[in-house]
Amino acid sequence: MKKPHYLVLALTALFTAPHIRGAETTDTPKNHRIILLRHGESIMNTQKRTSGWGDTHLSEKGVAAGLKVGELLKQEGIFFDVVYSSTLSRAIKTAWLTLEGMDKMWIPVLPKWQLNETNQGAFEGKTREEIVAMLGLEQVEKWEAGFEARPPKMAENDPAAPENDIRYAAVPRDVLPRAESMEDTLNRIRAYWLEELVPVLRSGKTILVVGHSNALRALSKSIDDSLDVKTLKQMAIPNTIPIIYTLDADMKPVSRRVLEPAGN
Repeated sequence: MKKPHYLVLALTALFTAPHIRGAETTDTPKNHRIILLRHGESIMNTQKRTSGWGDTHLSEKGVAAGLKVGELLKQEGIFFDVVYSSTLSRAIKTAWLTLEGMDKMWIPVLPKWQLNETNQGAFEGKTREEIVAMLGLEQVEKWEAGFEARPPKMAENDPAAPENDIRYAAVPRDVLPRAESMEDTLNRIRAYWLEELVPVLRSGKTILVVGHSNALRALSKSIDDSLDVKTLKQMAIPNTIPIIYTLDADMKPVSRRVLEPAGN
């Protein structure tokens, strides 16, 4: 009896394999992962000054913490394919330092203005005491506690206004805010989550987002819509402490893990 040619055998095996026989395949839903990381301590943090879209560099402590968190992620075996950050120096530098600490500086870092912190308008760069002197304590407390309350807008001719900053030259002027509420920040970041980040996660990539306290609260709410406003406002987002979300195939959170370094 003549033996079947090896090519016939190979083709038979290929087309009867489980991954080809669609009717017999049982697909296991794939989980997805996104890691949130607040930038390291900034110089304006040390001065207790309001920093929203205003740029400020990392303090020496912030630089050291950026490297340390990268070493922690490496030690934990946590890997990601791409890094998204805001367009602000403190976030971008933290992203670079994190990758340096992981010895993975080849991973791309994509700065996006949509991930910026809440624009603090006329309060940018001011201490709380200076803001109280502007508005009075009662008004400041309402602003701090509010979800929809915006600070006064910065002037259109203010050099710090986004439309006067070259990094936003390609962004339509009518979408650049000169002051934002927490609600505004949530709407901006939720749109970016749905339009940009979710498709990247669905493609199978793991994402690190390096951002800011309010911006990452807004992203947390976008990921987990069960968070109420009170919880959102009170949510702790410490500097350089990774928050790891595992999501199911429908982009619903399965788990949330705060990765504290040993000894904390």
